[in-house]
Amino acid sequence: MRIESTKLKDIKIIEYDTRFDNRGFSYCIYNKSELEKADINFEYIEERVYFSEKAGTIYGIHFQNNPKPQAKLLYCIKGRGIDYAVDLRKSSPTYLQWVGVELSAQNKKQIYIPKGFGHVFLSLEDGTMNVMRFDEPFDSRFSRQIAYNDPEIGIRYPINNPILAPHDINAPILGESDLNL
Repeated sequence: MRIESTKLKDIKIIEYDTRFDNRGFSYCIYNKSELEKADINFEYIEERVYFSEKAGTIYGIHFQNNPKPQAKLLYCIKGRGIDYAVDLRKSSPTYLQWVGVELSAQNKKQIYIPKGFGHVFLSLEDGTMNVMRFDEPFDSRFSRQIAYNDPEIGIRYPINNPILAPHDINAPILGESDLNL
């Protein structure tokens, strides 16, 4: 397993080795003890698959407020997309900074996003499927969105006119949200 740091020290890119033989290949998707050796203490209790029919679909900026914030481990099983993590911890020296990482079925990269970060996924190909693992279950009482194009956060997307769900279209900007991370 290889761990790559990002400009946000808490966000990690994970790559497991792929093994090939005459039958094909195999690779690890999750190894708790290997993650712990890399100081990533993550045990998931919920896993969801998201399917983006069209390229240019955006999910986010999503997060769960206290007392139920979520850590996430994400990877792509079909197609490709960019995962973005936004530091929403008001006491953090990297508050509102973000990082984006391309995930694809081919590169087999994963991104670990700890509690206190918002998350965005942008599909880059039709028929993209990504998997999200959560350490805390979804709870609609604490689930929140911030506008994907919030000017204070300033994520730069490589597309125009994204496909959005109604709750993302109507998401508040940061200054009007009830963020409490």
